[in-house]
Amino acid sequence: MTARDRQAWVIASSLFVSLFLLWGSGYNTFPIFFPALLKYFGWSKAQMALISSGLSLSLGISAPFAGWVLDRIEARWVMGVGAALVVAGLVMASRADTFGQLLAGNVTLGVGLGASTVLPSALVISNWFGERRGMVLGLATAGMEFGGMCMTAVCGYIIASRDWRAAYLALSGPVLIVVMPLLLIVVRTRPQGEVQRTVAEATLALPGLEVSEAFRTRAFWMLIAQAFCYGFAVIGTFFHVVEFLIGANYSRAVAVTVVSVVLGLAAAGKIVFGVIGDRIGGRRALALGLLTAAGGTLLLLDSRQHGVALVIWALVGGLAGASPVALVPLLQTETLGLRRFGTIHGLVNLSATIGASIGPVVVGKMADLQQTYVGGYLMCAGVFALASAASYACVAPASAAESIAPAGKVAAVRAE
Repeated sequence: MTARDRQAWVIASSLFVSLFLLWGSGYNTFPIFFPALLKYFGWSKAQMALISSGLSLSLGISAPFAGWVLDRIEARWVMGVGAALVVAGLVMASRADTFGQLLAGNVTLGVGLGASTVLPSALVISNWFGERRGMVLGLATAGMEFGGMCMTAVCGYIIASRDWRAAYLALSGPVLIVVMPLLLIVVRTRPQGEVQRTVAEATLALPGLEVSEAFRTRAFWMLIAQAFCYGFAVIGTFFHVVEFLIGANYSRAVAVTVVSVVLGLAAAGKIVFGVIGDRIGGRRALALGLLTAAGGTLLLLDSRQHGVALVIWALVGGLAGASPVALVPLLQTETLGLRRFGTIHGLVNLSATIGASIGPVVVGKMADLQQTYVGGYLMCAGVFALASAASYACVAPASAAESIAPAGKVAAVRAE
């Protein structure tokens, strides 16, 4: 292993730890807070979903700007500032007494997550790894769900033994003490070349399309459509799942345990689907993962009558549910290249988080009106299927496929 390879793996490991604590604490724990906040404030499910929408939408809106900045300055500075905002958002949420204050804390949290998690991690890994890109994306971003698996258990314990305020405050500590120093010391956007160049100059030398060129391709718009549908369906389902299971007569402890298991399996699923993506191409692997998630949502509905369906959903939905986090960067690289990866991926993330901000509110409103989650979850299963179809329709422009596809993978992404 060369010195460059060792540095690449150290950076990937650092990103795993960072995502473990940032995303695991700041995003995946919201379903655990949901029932406690609902009881404390007495708001409707739709109102509570607006808090999650503020978190998701601020994450999405900040992503294009963060992507634009990442194409121009070092990732460690962008991610470090983002981690600081995550700490601020968690502390603000712990002190909230009104809807507006809790929303402001979650919006700050979302902006911080947008600048410090998925987008910059995908950019850094895509620059440091070539043939094994899908596998490494899966390994590093698995930290998000492994973190969620652990931090949801910690969060549930603190809420049960203390309260939700103590839980928010406790989650901020590791980000401040561990994540911020780790990002600033270890992470670098891309390998240093023989000739000293700025990040902006190095970006121009990469293969791929400019943003204006990407806008004129079917691949870009299919990525946008897939992202919106995926965000709508996965967050529309996930943010209500603890309340859904409690309403289906499962205990709170069982519901929290199920969420933790699902997140752990999702981490493993990213690695599995990342390897599959390296073998059959990001397009086919992503379409398969999303179609599997659609079937898993139907199993979740069946868990109201059959406990075994809940076990199968945890396995199937867990393995497939987060696969786009590893596969979308792979598919984007295969179809649009690396040159403007940050900016384009920011726009894709914006689409995903617009969907994620709408999905929980729509599902929550339907549950308030119908007094059941059946209609909302059926809708989410259909939207997952639409995301799968959009993914399969995402092919590289014929004129650019040869120049932007990774070596040995041209056949997998050539326009059909």
